[in-house]
Amino acid sequence: MSLKVGEIGKTIRVNTDFDLSANTELTLTFTKPDATTLTKTKTTDGVSAPGTPVTDPGGNVFAANEYMEYDFASGDLDQSGRWFVKATYTDGTPKTFIGGCAEFTVLPAGC
Repeated sequence: MSLKVGEIGKTIRVNTDFDLSANTELTLTFTKPDATTLTKTKTTDGVSAPGTPVTDPGGNVFAANEYMEYDFASGDLDQSGRWFVKATYTDGTPKTFIGGCAEFTVLPAGC
Protein backbone atom coordinates (compact mmCIF):
# COMPACT_ATOMS: atom_id res chain seq x y z
CA MET A 1 0.00 0.00 0.00
CA SER A 2 1.33 3.40 -0.95
CA LEU A 3 0.46 6.31 1.36
CA LYS A 4 1.30 9.98 0.84
CA VAL A 5 1.11 13.02 3.08
CA GLY A 6 -2.34 14.62 2.89
CA GLU A 7 -4.23 11.60 1.54
CA ILE A 8 -7.76 11.03 2.84
CA GLY A 9 -9.90 7.90 2.63
CA LYS A 10 -7.13 5.34 2.14
CA THR A 11 -7.73 2.20 4.18
CA ILE A 12 -5.13 0.64 6.44
CA ARG A 13 -5.57 -2.93 7.68
CA VAL A 14 -3.71 -4.24 10.70
CA ASN A 15 -3.47 -8.00 11.33
CA THR A 16 -3.84 -8.98 14.99
CA ASP A 17 -3.86 -12.81 14.94
CA PHE A 18 -6.50 -12.91 17.68
CA ASP A 19 -10.31 -13.00 17.59
CA LEU A 20 -11.81 -9.50 17.74
CA SER A 21 -15.48 -10.50 17.41
CA ALA A 22 -16.48 -9.76 21.06
CA ASN A 23 -14.89 -6.30 21.13
CA THR A 24 -16.21 -3.38 23.14
CA GLU A 25 -13.39 -1.12 21.95
CA LEU A 26 -10.79 -1.22 19.19
CA THR A 27 -7.85 1.17 19.16
CA LEU A 28 -5.13 1.87 16.61
CA THR A 29 -2.20 3.87 17.93
CA PHE A 30 0.04 5.36 15.26
CA THR A 31 3.55 6.59 16.07
CA LYS A 32 4.68 9.24 13.61
CA PRO A 33 8.25 9.88 12.44
CA ASP A 34 8.67 12.66 15.05
CA ALA A 35 7.58 10.19 17.82
CA THR A 36 4.21 11.87 18.43
CA THR A 37 1.18 9.59 18.46
CA LEU A 38 -2.20 9.56 16.76
CA THR A 39 -4.90 7.42 18.38
CA LYS A 40 -8.03 6.24 16.55
CA THR A 41 -10.83 4.20 18.13
CA LYS A 42 -13.97 2.32 17.20
CA THR A 43 -16.26 4.57 19.22
CA THR A 44 -15.01 7.91 17.93
CA ASP A 45 -13.18 7.34 14.64
CA GLY A 46 -14.64 4.33 12.87
CA VAL A 47 -11.96 1.69 13.53
CA SER A 48 -13.58 -1.67 12.74
CA ALA A 49 -12.94 -5.41 12.85
CA PRO A 50 -14.67 -6.69 9.69
CA GLY A 51 -16.32 -10.10 9.89
CA THR A 52 -15.33 -11.02 6.36
CA PRO A 53 -11.90 -12.09 5.11
CA VAL A 54 -10.12 -9.89 2.58
CA THR A 55 -7.04 -10.03 0.38
CA ASP A 56 -5.53 -6.62 -0.29
CA PRO A 57 -3.97 -5.58 -3.63
CA GLY A 58 -0.52 -6.52 -2.29
CA GLY A 59 -1.63 -10.13 -1.75
CA ASN A 60 -1.87 -9.92 2.06
CA VAL A 61 -4.66 -12.14 3.42
CA PHE A 62 -6.65 -10.93 6.43
CA ALA A 63 -8.86 -13.47 8.26
CA ALA A 64 -12.39 -12.48 9.33
CA ASN A 65 -12.51 -10.88 12.80
CA GLU A 66 -8.70 -10.92 13.07
CA TYR A 67 -7.80 -7.52 11.63
CA MET A 68 -8.63 -3.89 12.26
CA GLU A 69 -9.43 -1.45 9.51
CA TYR A 70 -9.35 2.35 9.42
CA ASP A 71 -9.84 4.95 6.68
CA PHE A 72 -7.42 7.85 7.08
CA ALA A 73 -9.16 11.20 7.70
CA SER A 74 -8.14 14.75 6.97
CA GLY A 75 -5.00 15.73 8.88
CA ASP A 76 -4.01 12.17 9.84
CA LEU A 77 -1.18 11.69 7.34
CA ASP A 78 0.72 14.88 8.10
CA GLN A 79 4.33 13.66 8.12
CA SER A 80 6.44 11.75 5.65
CA GLY A 81 8.72 8.98 6.85
CA ARG A 82 8.58 5.77 8.84
CA TRP A 83 5.38 5.20 10.86
CA PHE A 84 4.36 2.43 13.26
CA VAL A 85 0.90 1.19 14.23
CA LYS A 86 -0.21 -0.92 17.20
CA ALA A 87 -3.66 -2.51 17.60
CA THR A 88 -5.37 -2.81 21.01
CA TYR A 89 -8.52 -4.88 21.60
CA THR A 90 -10.80 -4.66 24.64
CA ASP A 91 -13.90 -6.67 25.51
CA GLY A 92 -16.39 -6.79 28.37
CA THR A 93 -14.71 -9.66 30.25
CA PRO A 94 -12.57 -7.45 30.67
CA LYS A 95 -9.74 -8.53 28.43
CA THR A 96 -7.23 -6.29 26.73
CA PHE A 97 -4.96 -7.66 23.99
CA ILE A 98 -2.17 -5.59 22.46
CA GLY A 99 -0.79 -6.59 19.07
CA GLY A 100 2.75 -6.15 17.83
CA CYS A 101 3.88 -3.03 16.02
CA ALA A 102 3.65 -2.89 12.24
CA GLU A 103 5.73 -0.48 10.21
CA PHE A 104 4.79 1.46 7.09
CA THR A 105 6.11 4.45 5.14
CA VAL A 106 4.30 7.66 4.26
CA LEU A 107 5.79 9.38 1.22
CA PRO A 108 5.92 13.15 0.62
CA ALA A 109 2.91 14.44 -1.32
CA GLY A 110 5.06 15.31 -4.35
CA CYS A 111 6.43 11.79 -4.91
